[in-house]
Amino acid sequence: MDAVPLAGSAFRAYLRRRFRDYRLDLTLEMVQVLRYLWGRDGVSQQDIARAANRDKATMTAMLDNLVRRGLVERRADSHDRRTNRVVLTPEGQALEQQVKPLIAEMYGVAGQGVAPDQLRTCLEVLAKITQNLTPAEK
Repeated sequence: MDAVPLAGSAFRAYLRRRFRDYRLDLTLEMVQVLRYLWGRDGVSQQDIARAANRDKATMTAMLDNLVRRGLVERRADSHDRRTNRVVLTPEGQALEQQVKPLIAEMYGVAGQGVAPDQLRTCLEVLAKITQNLTPAEK
């Protein structure tokens, strides 16, 4: 099972290098949040925390950082003032065009020499492992 954390470390190291090459001052955790928002802009902080498997305090700090960088804004929910919606700014939206190709490149490099059926099986197994290790919502 050492292969799983090693593969994760290799993915992170690859992206850090590519972000540095393109002078993108982003952490992988920030990119995880941005990627989620690129597909679901305007979701609640709680939804993002759940999807990223982060606790509320960690997600609050991460979103504070993204707000300071001008990549997202928090907006009060029109139906529930206790809930904040997280919305991408134009700058946060524009990053998608820079970051997504680097992620696709990483997956292309990672999949070299791996048969499509092997890759599909690997991803299914990793999804099941993640499900097994993620506590069920109460």
